[in-house]
Amino acid sequence: MGEVDTAFTIYIVIMLVGFFISYKYSSYMIRKTGLFFPQAFIAGTMIIAIDVIAIVGWSYYSWGTNEFTFIVGILFGFGLLVVSEAVLIAILFIRRKHMMRTYNDDLNQKS
Repeated sequence: MGEVDTAFTIYIVIMLVGFFISYKYSSYMIRKTGLFFPQAFIAGTMIIAIDVIAIVGWSYYSWGTNEFTFIVGILFGFGLLVVSEAVLIAILFIRRKHMMRTYNDDLNQKS
């Protein structure tokens, strides 16, 4: 495995970790606050921020190596950003009723 392969693997892992962090944050906060859209917006913003930071890091790394690697990495990063946003929103909408039910059950137990 070469240096570029290792860097590309780290690039992908950072983007996937950003997705999982934002999903965990949003599902936890929706269950605790009962606010779906604000928490989904914050989670989407977290994905955008983490992925843009990863794309900028990839740009700095690959600028001096090869133009093809530079362009493919940036396009792959933006593609993964769009896919991760769509998957996050889809998962949150699918699990929305369950998370809101958990919030309501916790609220009823406290009263």
